[in-house]
Amino acid sequence: MLTQFDMENFALFNRVRVTFEPGLNILTGESGAGKSLALEALAATFGGRLPQERIGPWGQGTRLRATLALAEDDRRWQPLIDLGLDADAVVIVERQSGRDGRSTYRIQGQAVPASAVRTLGENLLEYVGQNQLSRIFSRSYLLDWIDSYGGLQELTHAVKDAYRTFMRYDQELTALVESFSKVGDLEERRRVLQELQDAKIEPDEDVKLGQELTRLKAGRHLMEAGQALYQRLDGSVNQMGVLGALDEAYRLSQTVIRYDADLANVEAALSDALKAVGEARLEITEWLQRVDLDPARLEELEFRADILSRLKRRYGPELADVLDLRESLVQEIQNLENIEWEVNLARRRQEVAQQALSECAQTLSSARQGLLEAASRDLTVAIRQMEMPTGHIRLELHRGAVIDEGGGDVLTLYFSASEGQVARPIVKVASGGEIARVALALAVTGHTMSGIIFIFDEVDQGLGGTSADRVGWMLRELGDRGQVLAVSHQAVVAARARRHLRVLKRVEEAQSISQVGPVASQERVQEIARMLSGSEESIALAHAKSLLDERTPGS
Repeated sequence: MLTQFDMENFALFNRVRVTFEPGLNILTGESGAGKSLALEALAATFGGRLPQERIGPWGQGTRLRATLALAEDDRRWQPLIDLGLDADAVVIVERQSGRDGRSTYRIQGQAVPASAVRTLGENLLEYVGQNQLSRIFSRSYLLDWIDSYGGLQELTHAVKDAYRTFMRYDQELTALVESFSKVGDLEERRRVLQELQDAKIEPDEDVKLGQELTRLKAGRHLMEAGQALYQRLDGSVNQMGVLGALDEAYRLSQTVIRYDADLANVEAALSDALKAVGEARLEITEWLQRVDLDPARLEELEFRADILSRLKRRYGPELADVLDLRESLVQEIQNLENIEWEVNLARRRQEVAQQALSECAQTLSSARQGLLEAASRDLTVAIRQMEMPTGHIRLELHRGAVIDEGGGDVLTLYFSASEGQVARPIVKVASGGEIARVALALAVTGHTMSGIIFIFDEVDQGLGGTSADRVGWMLRELGDRGQVLAVSHQAVVAARARRHLRVLKRVEEAQSISQVGPVASQERVQEIARMLSGSEESIALAHAKSLLDERTPGS
C-alpha cells in the first residue's frame, strides 16, 4: 500500500507531500490543476517516462519519493534482497532527475539500478492512463487474471512446482553436459588407451630394443670378435690359448710347492685365474649361441622400434611418459564413464519432469479453456454498465511454443465497441477511455487480485448518470481488496472514495503552483457540490451530502 508520496520541483508542484489510505483514494480539482500530473509523477518514480519539461522552475532537478507498506515476507522483496537490501515493513523508493537527463534511483537510501525499481513498480502498480508501468493486457497479467477468476490457484501452483522441478533437472543436465564436454572426448580417450594397450609396451623396452638392434646390425663383426676372443681363451691348432697357458702354469706351480711351500700363494692365484678364465670361456660360448644374424629378426625389431618411436613422438617424449599416460587414461576413462552415467541419469530425470510439466500444463490449459465463455460474458456485462451498451469482449486461449511456469498459454482479449464490429485485440482498436474501462472491468472481475495498487487516470471521463455511479462503486469494490488511486471529474465517483484529495492551483509571484491536500466533512461536501454544478448552492450541497451518505450501490 502507498502511504506517502513526496514531490519536489515536479511540473506545478514545488514541495508537496501527499498521504494515502487503504481503499479508494480519489483526486479531484479543476481542469489544469495538476491531478493527472500527480499520478504521472508517481509512475515516473517507478521508472516511468519523465520528460525534461516536467522539471519545475524551482531548481535544476526533481526529486520524487514514494513510501509504501510492504510485509517483510512479501515475495516482492526478493529481488531487493538479492541486491543486498534488508526486508522491512516499509519500502522507500526515490528518484532524482536532472535537466541533463540523468536519473538516480534509490531504495531504502541505497542506490539501485533503474531495472530494479521498474521491476518493483511492475509488481506493485497497475497504471491505466498514459501506458506507464501498465501490464494490464500483457500475457502474464491476463493469465493471472483468468486463474484468479476461475480459482485455479491449485493448478497454477502445481504447474509452477512442476516447472521449477523441470528447470532444476534441466539445469543439472546442462551443467553435467558442459562438465562432460570440458574434460574432453570420452571416445577419443578410449581410442588412445586401446592404441597403447594394443602396443603392449614394457618398461625400458626401447632401451633394450636399441641394444638388441645394435647387436644385430653389427652381428658379423660381433661374431668374428667373439670367436677370436674364444680362440684366445681356448686356443687353436697352431696356438695355445690363455686357458691352456694358465693350466700349464698352474701345474708347474704345484710341482714347485711340493718342494718349497713359499709359492703356495702363487699356486692359489693361478687356480683362481684358471677358474675365472674358464667361466669367461663358458659365457662367451653361450653368448655366441645367442648372437642372431637372422635378417627377419632384424626387420621385426626395426618395425617394433618404429612403433615405439611413433608413440613417443605422439605421447612422450619418453617411453615412461607413454606408460604414465596409459595408466592415467584408465582412471580418466573410469571418471568420464561415471559422468556419462550421471548425464544419462540426469537426462532421464529431466525427461520425466518434462512429461510431468506437460501434463500439468495441459490440465491447467483445459481448465482455463473451460472458463473463457463465462469470463467473456461477465466482462461484457461489466463494460456495458460503463456506457458501452453494445461493447463485446471475447477471450481466446491458445498454446504457446514453450511451456513456462505460467503453463505456456497465451490469452488474448478481443474487443469490439459496436454491434456487428469485428472484434480485434483490444490494444489495437480501443480508445484510451475504452481501455481504462475494460481494465477496470478486469480488475473488479478478478476475484483475488489483492496486493496491487491500481492507478486510474480519469477512467470515468465522458460517463454520466448511472454509468458513472457504477464506475464509482466498482472502484470502491476494487479498493476494498487493496488500494486504488484515481483521478475523477465525476461527483458520484468521488463520493465513493475512502480518502478524498483535492488538487488546487494558484498563482504566486507570476508562477502557477499546485498543492494537494485531503478534504473531509463539510469541505468534502462543498467539493462534491462544486463537481456537481460548479457552485455551492443549497441544492447542490444537499445532493452532495446524499451521495456521501450512500453506502451500497443504488441505495
